[in-house]
Amino acid sequence: MSDIRRRLRARWVRAAAPVLPIAALGAAWIALHAGAGRGGTHTMFQILALAECTVALLLRGRKPLGALAGILLAYMLTDLDTIMILSVLLAVATVADQRERRLSAAATLVTATAVAVTPLLHGDQASILAGILPRLAAVILAAALGAWVRAHRHPAIPGAGPGGILATAP
Repeated sequence: MSDIRRRLRARWVRAAAPVLPIAALGAAWIALHAGAGRGGTHTMFQILALAECTVALLLRGRKPLGALAGILLAYMLTDLDTIMILSVLLAVATVADQRERRLSAAATLVTATAVAVTPLLHGDQASILAGILPRLAAVILAAALGAWVRAHRHPAIPGAGPGGILATAP
């Protein structure tokens, strides 16, 4: 019984450990920039967007593409780059880690397009060098990190392949 608890606890920690700092940073940013009056409604939408991203990130292990799609949709609708870009990066890294190469490449391309287009959709003054390129680089680096983790999670056993020292004689 304790073995099952230990495995569930470890699985929960692996799922929640990267999400908690992202949620804490987002909550701190919202608290520091909260305003009364009409800004209070905006604060409520920020809290809802952060909650949606947090829940999606906690469920990313089961449905990484669904989590990425939900986070990208919220990212594009809300124009809250400051509190949502880390969620986008973790979601795209998870897709690159858990899905095949073609699917993760397509997800990275869609994510990069969404991140590049979102400031333009909202009419923000987006500089190519100072705004869009660093975000695109971050998306590509997150996908590369996810692919690296996938490639190095289960290292090959030396000599276990065909013709190795552990291979059986014909």
